Amino acid sequence: MLNSQFPAALKMLFLLMFGHALHAARAATADPPNLDNPFQSRVHVVPNDYCTPLFSRSHPPIGCSTPSKTSALTSPLLYLPSSASLSEYLSAPPPAEPLTAVLPSSSFTNATVTSLIHHSISSIILLDDSTLPFSSSSPSPWCPTTSCSLLNQNLFSIPITLVSESASQSLLISLSSKNSLTSSSYTYPHPRYESAFNYYMGPESVRSEECLNWVNLDGEESPQCKPLGGQSVYGLKDGDEDASNLVILSSKMDSKSFFHYLTPGANDAAASLVTVLLATREIGKVQVPEGSRKIGVALFQGESYDSLGSLKFFHDLSNFTCSSKSGASCLSPLQPDLTFTNISEISSMLTIDQIGVLNDEKFYSHNYNSDSSGLDYILRSLTTTNTFSVSSSSSSSLPPTPLTSLISKSSSSVTGAVLSGYDEAYVDENHYTRFDTDANVDLNAIAAAATLSARAVLAEAVRETIEGGVDAAIEWAEGIVPEINENDEDLLTLSNCFFTQGSECDILKSSVAAARDSAISSTGYSIYSSPLGTPPNYYVNVYSSFNSQPYVVMNGGIYGATEDITTFESSTENFIGLQASELEITLKALLTTYLNNTAHFHPAIDTALTAKVDESTSMWNVADGDTPLWTEPNWGSDVALAVFNAGGDENKTVFLDVLSVLIFGGVLVGFMQLSSKWKKQKLL
Repeated sequence: MLNSQFPAALKMLFLLMFGHALHAARAATADPPNLDNPFQSRVHVVPNDYCTPLFSRSHPPIGCSTPSKTSALTSPLLYLPSSASLSEYLSAPPPAEPLTAVLPSSSFTNATVTSLIHHSISSIILLDDSTLPFSSSSPSPWCPTTSCSLLNQNLFSIPITLVSESASQSLLISLSSKNSLTSSSYTYPHPRYESAFNYYMGPESVRSEECLNWVNLDGEESPQCKPLGGQSVYGLKDGDEDASNLVILSSKMDSKSFFHYLTPGANDAAASLVTVLLATREIGKVQVPEGSRKIGVALFQGESYDSLGSLKFFHDLSNFTCSSKSGASCLSPLQPDLTFTNISEISSMLTIDQIGVLNDEKFYSHNYNSDSSGLDYILRSLTTTNTFSVSSSSSSSLPPTPLTSLISKSSSSVTGAVLSGYDEAYVDENHYTRFDTDANVDLNAIAAAATLSARAVLAEAVRETIEGGVDAAIEWAEGIVPEINENDEDLLTLSNCFFTQGSECDILKSSVAAARDSAISSTGYSIYSSPLGTPPNYYVNVYSSFNSQPYVVMNGGIYGATEDITTFESSTENFIGLQASELEITLKALLTTYLNNTAHFHPAIDTALTAKVDESTSMWNVADGDTPLWTEPNWGSDVALAVFNAGGDENKTVFLDVLSVLIFGGVLVGFMQLSSKWKKQKLL
């Protein structure tokens, strides 16, 4: 509460000033605010991108958080603009009180973060200078830089944000420069300038199962996190029936970075998507000889988090059982579309991975169990009119892709290959960073990879039925699939869509509009689709009824699953709903068009999770096991970063009271009620 010794009129003045600060922050003015002018606000809410924490089944959380649920983390600002100033700070005695380091994002490395944490830095504000900070050396072949060590590091006690807006950057530099460091001491002006972080995401001891089954102080179930997930998309050529001895073309559809909502994933996700879509276009045009193996295409969601989509899909092919079937759907466990149960056997799979960035004009085939006439041989034997070629990978292990998921869930007879732009280690230094943009991607490589993959899948499908065997199949595929080049109209359109335009892409807009019209026509209700964003963001997102979790609408209630078939089928107003993301809806529409056969969704979540029967969505049964069980804690409306003129100690006390009300606590009128609720609901 506000300091009772402070005059009521002055408290109201603070409220008015801080309310003005919120309004000013949202107005995004070009000039930085002045926190020293008594006639202006003394607080600035800083637009930023935040390092989001994630929980798992058995390991400490990764990502960032503030340590206290009752108060913001405040500390003086200190500007460290160069390696020299950083070295000077680390060489000096640690300050008596913790500080907030303000430094260019190019200084942000695992070594720097570790050193700062051990030298009285309580929080970090990065000023985006668009420079890749990570070194090119990494102990893992499947992570080209030391960025992976930060992605997997527990930074739960230290909030880290990235500030890109120029006005806020100028303000932060100005304020943090006033707090200075000499060789042996720290000096601050009066009044001094501090940051205030409120990014509490729960205690470090919490694991996913506990937060998914959280019980509040009233004894009510109140989950405090949501699983990562979405919907994978798959389609079959020439009808959905008799899907045995299947050849699949696949890729991932997601990526990740340290700042989850800055995940452009151009080479890691988008380039593979465009490649598979173009290849599918060509495959869909071809009439394969009678007796050939059936062809399928699958785009898996959540692959960047321990292969969520592919593991779920291949697990369900052999383990799914339905206790409450209604028509073509299952009510428990809820599965709106049971087409996948027609797939009885997958004999081989070609996976496309990171083909947009190459060291030279060479692709690599990572072979699994293919004989001298299998996919690896086919890929290496195919030719293109451009200068790209395919060589066998020299790696002794397969890279992590959907193929490894298929292998783990299938019999020893399955075969496959990964067509990639790397050999025994990733070559794209921007992998899993916010710098994985289209500026680094070669459209010629995408065109060549699409041509090669279309021909390879078709040759694999017909090689046992066509006269002349595999070499005849290769010759046939090369003759029937034309060369795709960098000027291909669909290549340019899809690249613009998935690399830069995102939600503003006409294909996305029309696909989502059609899905909404279909939902209204069949159920009477529209749908919400979580946006891809502009520019696109390929973070998988959390799995909820607003993002890809299917739900049952029955007698006015919304449930994650039900076994009450009689009640469900008793009214035409009852239905199964699904609000897939813009990306998922668009990929489904494109596969449907290119295959000339309806594509399908499939849940991409941890295999240990099933929705609780006759309870609301986001309520989960968690099976025992060793699955990762990635979850993201629920975000409150009170998360924010601010910088402020602290004044004297008494002024700072009043400031923090008001800051909690206006920025971190919401509306003043409801503050007491919200505080009472948070004590029950927030992670303790």
